Amino acid sequence: MERKNKIGISFDSSCFSQIFIHTSGAYLSKPISKNNNKYLANLRNVPPDERFGQLVLELEKINSESEREKILNELKSITEIDKTVESVPLTFKDNVEKLKGYIVFEPTTAVEHYDLSLIDFISYNFDVFNDYLLFFINFFDYFIDKLDDKDIKYIELDTLYPVEEIIEIAEKYYDKEKNNLIYYQNIFKKCINFVYGIDNAFDMKYLTHKQIFFLYNQINPNTFAEFKQDFHSTDLLDYQYSSFPIQKDLIKFYDVDALVSAIEEVDPTGRKLHSLQQFETTNLFTSFYITLFNVVAINDKLIKICGNCKRYFITHKETVTYCDRIMENKLTCKDIGNREYQKRKLENDSTYDNYRRIGFKKYQRSKRNPEIEIYEKELNQYRETGKQMYKDFCSGKITHEEFEKWVNEQDK
Repeated sequence: MERKNKIGISFDSSCFSQIFIHTSGAYLSKPISKNNNKYLANLRNVPPDERFGQLVLELEKINSESEREKILNELKSITEIDKTVESVPLTFKDNVEKLKGYIVFEPTTAVEHYDLSLIDFISYNFDVFNDYLLFFINFFDYFIDKLDDKDIKYIELDTLYPVEEIIEIAEKYYDKEKNNLIYYQNIFKKCINFVYGIDNAFDMKYLTHKQIFFLYNQINPNTFAEFKQDFHSTDLLDYQYSSFPIQKDLIKFYDVDALVSAIEEVDPTGRKLHSLQQFETTNLFTSFYITLFNVVAINDKLIKICGNCKRYFITHKETVTYCDRIMENKLTCKDIGNREYQKRKLENDSTYDNYRRIGFKKYQRSKRNPEIEIYEKELNQYRETGKQMYKDFCSGKITHEEFEKWVNEQDK
């Protein structure tokens, strides 16, 4: 891979959207993509089977769909290739060292909203090796200038590498880069914690986030100095709409009255017209600064720390405590947090005491009268149904009133 590191970033405040163009890695569980045979053609360390290599070459040249299907079926029999697998980005829920598939690095254009790359960066715990691996793969831009000549030449774009190979390369730079990453991470975390009141004892409730950001930079004038000029703009000084009912190349065919009507319909208040800011840089941290600079200007968005995973997230509600990241069994932190809240709420409620009291009474009655089978049957049914009702309440499937009504009906 060439040591070329160009990062593109543009931010649209009208819809809180960012386009982030950079070099990143993605994961494939098996060595082929449905829409792109280049991954298979560039597969490193293919099985030691001459027929495999021959089939790969044939696959790249074939035009007939039936012949392609025939070759794919034979390849599948050799390496269990599944042509439906797609590359996916790795997230905090992924344990990289347990993955058995492949990593591919390629230029990526991501459209981000609440899931800004900056938020992921400040959420990594670089003392945890898995978080470092996620950063290495997801933000490979940072390492393009860090890898030695041997490693940078070995890693090529659009090429599959077994996960264990990428782990081995990443580990070589862990001790050297960890403290540097933590240093830059803290630059952003300290500012964000101050602006959004995460670690700030001052009363600034009447200031906007932009004003607090200005204040922080006056108190700490050199904090972001290295990023403030480390980019160039690719903007056209032109206003535009994110969504306009008439295609740009057809506007010249419409009369002025029709265009006026279209503008009045799409933007009656005149607030949706904007100038999209587009920047390029070679510094990943500069791109994060550009993001932060734009985010603080939007006062109805908050940056908070999740009460479950302890990572940063963005919300527009002051009362939100948990993020929407998927953590376990397809549950988000919000799901887990609400479940635990409902559980604690119930355990401090008389309904839960009644639920346990009734269960104990049925247990005692069954033990004292082992010859009466119906008592044991009622006990088992109460335990089975009660366990499900309790679980449904904690997950929000039924209300407190519904659970309380069921408990009271069992007290016979």
